[in-house]
Amino acid sequence: MHVRERAVIGILSLILVGLAGAVVAPSFVPAVLDASPDTGTAPTRPYVEGIVGTAVSVSPFSAQSVAEREIESLLFRGLVRLGPGDTLVGDLADRWTVDATGAAWTFYLRSGLTWQDGEPITAQDVLFTVRALSDPSYGGPGAASWREVTATAVDSQTVTLTLATPLGGFLEAATQGIAPAHLLSGVAPADLPSDPFGQKPVGSGSFRLATLDQSRALLIPNISEATSGEPKGPTDTSPPPTDSLATLPPSPPGGVPLPYLDAIEFRFFSDVDALTSAWGQGQLDGAAGLAAEVANRLAEDPSAQLLRYPSTTVYAVTLNLRPGKPAFRDVAVRKALLQAIDRDAIVRDVLGGLAKRADGLIPDTSWAFDPAANEAVAFDADAAQAALLGAGWKRAEGGGWIPKGSKKALTIEVLSPQAEANPVAYAIANAVALGWRAIGLDVAHTALPAAELVGSRLQVGDFDAAVTGTTIGFDPDLYPLLASTQATLSGSNFSGLQDPALDPLLVRARAPGTNEARVAAYADLQAKLASSVYVLPVAFADFVVVARKTLTGVDPRPIGNPGDRFWDVLTWRLAEDR
Repeated sequence: MHVRERAVIGILSLILVGLAGAVVAPSFVPAVLDASPDTGTAPTRPYVEGIVGTAVSVSPFSAQSVAEREIESLLFRGLVRLGPGDTLVGDLADRWTVDATGAAWTFYLRSGLTWQDGEPITAQDVLFTVRALSDPSYGGPGAASWREVTATAVDSQTVTLTLATPLGGFLEAATQGIAPAHLLSGVAPADLPSDPFGQKPVGSGSFRLATLDQSRALLIPNISEATSGEPKGPTDTSPPPTDSLATLPPSPPGGVPLPYLDAIEFRFFSDVDALTSAWGQGQLDGAAGLAAEVANRLAEDPSAQLLRYPSTTVYAVTLNLRPGKPAFRDVAVRKALLQAIDRDAIVRDVLGGLAKRADGLIPDTSWAFDPAANEAVAFDADAAQAALLGAGWKRAEGGGWIPKGSKKALTIEVLSPQAEANPVAYAIANAVALGWRAIGLDVAHTALPAAELVGSRLQVGDFDAAVTGTTIGFDPDLYPLLASTQATLSGSNFSGLQDPALDPLLVRARAPGTNEARVAAYADLQAKLASSVYVLPVAFADFVVVARKTLTGVDPRPIGNPGDRFWDVLTWRLAEDR
């Protein structure tokens, strides 16, 4: 079952392409906030958020940039969704069961659900979505991620998803947005990413798309004639609960709860300067996806608040461990390289304090994290040099280090995405290179376009070391990154690691089981990873939003992708004065 295996590399590719999205939109913003004629009256007071980048197509089959994925998450619902803390709760489905093997997951849809055009949401919509995603000809977001999932309709309100390989963490994959079969079933899977539906989507969420152009996207509450008399907000009379969406309130006809906000407007900017100018002029209620330096600067405004969403995206150094690259085969050498990286300084200076140092590949916000199993390797340049000497390395006369068994000094090329595509990974790679140079290593930093970095270098094993960002997820399945079977041209074990002692630990951690059994399995896995230092973890970077203090009802929680931060959007409120 490839849901987690292919999802990791799909998300990695997205990160490499750039979290800021495509920077092509003009910064001009129309002064009039009008909804299109067929979607209702213009909102009197939208929440306005700026983002560097743009959105072109926002269906579950086309959304790729940060802006597109955020908008898509507000328009479409999955079988389950994020809840408070680190929970997953029902969305289109109100309950589910899983068989004893962990292979068959049965979801029971809520009654009375409809699409925004009034058509009922049924099991056929789930079947259509999963079958499209799993079709070999489909090449959009999540391509091939559901290849080994079989969808079967039990009845019109019940669907069973059967996995070829049982996974304990499959429920996270069920947050996938479901698309309307009655509008898209006639479209070939290969054509879904480019279908015009992405510009005028019909979704199932609490918001519908009113306007989408090069300068902005306007989303208004999903109020039809049948729901126009319903009270706004999750409750009739009470303020937002402190635990936000712990329990879904009764929904109006159509099965969708209504937000307090009049609307949400995303304004697209061509560059950071244009966005910060609009912020300074008071045109924006919020700004998302900014570099730490910019976010911290905007948050100095007394009217602003900094909203930090802990991310499951780990930035790490992947070392080439293939037989043809013997320099990093010794664990003592790998640990020395980790000791030479000042990760605390990277978090402080490169990431502006808006991150957490990583001592492993599992974030400390995860249920699977075991602090006792994750050795905190401290920055110590002197110890790093002593460790290299102890591993049989020698200093070269003209500078640099000669690995054990070699006759010439080693030059390490550190690869990363280009700065404009992913400034975080680029800056971390620079810091890593500086740290290694400080202990006398000969290091070159090479930044490459995403396609070349992944397709031409990492997947074929043509590299020494590389800094990338990888989204681990809430159920942290590390099998795709480290298992021996994944060291292929289509796999995401870029290091080429082959360790028969590690593979069963990876399989055991991802397997279904009781909470106690899975926690124990992850503890064993983390202890093995800490002792072997296959990957050099650097930091978990937060996704940051700067918002005016007039925005209330927001409860930041750990997220896997930018759209996850709208998990509690129904409780957001906006004061009258900006």
